[in-house]
Amino acid sequence: MKCYASIIFGLLLIGTGLLRSVEAQAFKPNAFWFCLVTGLLAIGAGYLFRMDKSRAGTAVAVMTSLLVICFYMYCLITQPEKDATYRVCIAIVASVAELSLVLLPAATVPPTK
Repeated sequence: MKCYASIIFGLLLIGTGLLRSVEAQAFKPNAFWFCLVTGLLAIGAGYLFRMDKSRAGTAVAVMTSLLVICFYMYCLITQPEKDATYRVCIAIVASVAELSLVLLPAATVPPTK
């Protein structure tokens, strides 16, 4: 579950970077590269989860999610007239969801009798 959530989160981040260029009707390299790098880190975390390297995957996923949350919250607070878009809100909500999915413990199966 964690691997798929991280991969979907990474693809969503890459999509939000591309959406910034579409909204502006011009190529925005800062948004593109930031979202591409963080998206690839999240996808890498998903593959680490898939290879049963849970600690490394958790570390990469948490660092990526916190980086995205901090950056977009900073942009939202300092320049609300420019960055208060649904794209930024989607990235923040997806980052919080990724953090909660990665950090919450997995459900355990009760023993059968």
